Amino acid sequence: MRFAGVKELKHKTMDILRASKDEDIIITAYGKPTAILHHITDDDLADYLIENDPVFKNRIEEAYTEYTASGGVTVDALIRKLEKRRDVKKV
Repeated sequence: MRFAGVKELKHKTMDILRASKDEDIIITAYGKPTAILHHITDDDLADYLIENDPVFKNRIEEAYTEYTASGGVTVDALIRKLEKRRDVKKV
């Protein structure tokens, strides 16, 4: 992990961005950490945007609430149901 001040970031932006491919870089202002520079790929960006989208999070929470209110099904029950279905098809 590396530290870089705001002044260094301003003057060596591309060098710091390249270095972020190898390690996270903590950006400091007046000696105090203010941000972390972390390299991401296109796939990482898509995941980040979905995971941090408040509308998406809200939809997931609403779906889970509806699921639990309607009784839902436990993972164990679903596995048993699928195993029974697989056994029926074998015969």
